[in-house]
Amino acid sequence: MNTDDLRFGNLKHMQTAWSERTPGVAHASWSGHLTACGVPVIKAKPVNDSHPRDITCAECGATAVFDLNTARGGARAVTEKYEARGAITHSFALSFREEALAAIAPKAFEMRRNGDSWNKITTDFLMIAAPGEDGTSTFVGKVGLAVIEGLEKSEYQGGY
Repeated sequence: MNTDDLRFGNLKHMQTAWSERTPGVAHASWSGHLTACGVPVIKAKPVNDSHPRDITCAECGATAVFDLNTARGGARAVTEKYEARGAITHSFALSFREEALAAIAPKAFEMRRNGDSWNKITTDFLMIAAPGEDGTSTFVGKVGLAVIEGLEKSEYQGGY
């Protein structure tokens, strides 16, 4: 996932872009040089001709239509409680939050594009990633739910 704070959820300056590395896939770019998922751009539409409905790369789409920092903030609130208790280290918390965001946001983009509800996204996540009632499943579930809540709260409302 792209980590440039100025890009998250900012469709105002987004360009639909393409890369030689991913033929047939439409990406999002804010520089015209690299896509949100990090591949080099060979061609980009002007900003005023670009729309999130044109993006087919799930990672780029998630970066464009969600404020990923809102999702990060929710996940951070959860992991900080575990850090304070000494259950996890700060470096583990940071990497786990990023991994959760990188796994959940693109899938949420695809599911929302297909018309799925946030309830379905939440249910699918819990059934797959946190199916048990042990401490690990509880931790994974809490972090994932915080990410999903942040994505839902910050979702672009213009349709995609």
